[in-house]
Amino acid sequence: MKVILLEDVRHLGRKGDTKDISEGYGRNFLIPKKLAVIATDAVMQDVAQKKAREEKEIAGEQQRWAEAAKKMGDITLSFKMKMGEKGKTFGSVSSAKITEALHKASIVVEKEWIELEDPIKTTGEHAIIVRFPHEIAAKIKIVVEPE
Repeated sequence: MKVILLEDVRHLGRKGDTKDISEGYGRNFLIPKKLAVIATDAVMQDVAQKKAREEKEIAGEQQRWAEAAKKMGDITLSFKMKMGEKGKTFGSVSSAKITEALHKASIVVEKEWIELEDPIKTTGEHAIIVRFPHEIAAKIKIVVEPE
């Protein structure tokens, strides 16, 4: 029996794969649990169309994130912080503050995309990497100045 998987099935295949399986496995497990459908010509055409649409959407997203990453290469974010006697700041620059500053610069990013090991607590220039979906990355410069 030939089926098209509707979901990822462990030890069998990924969503959209066409597989030859035994009749019992298909009729008693995969089809009742809506993990697969019998591979007919109409279903195969429908799956091919869905796959083409998904690939087109992914390509559009990749282009959008690449443009955002290119736009971020020119940005320098400045933060003014109150300073202590030993050059340490009162407070810190966290990923939430960086996200907020980028939103003000009309660049939409998620807080989780900003790679920041620890919040920035010292003055000077710092380079931060922002990882967009689809493995697209951009580097931004953060400048922390005393108030």
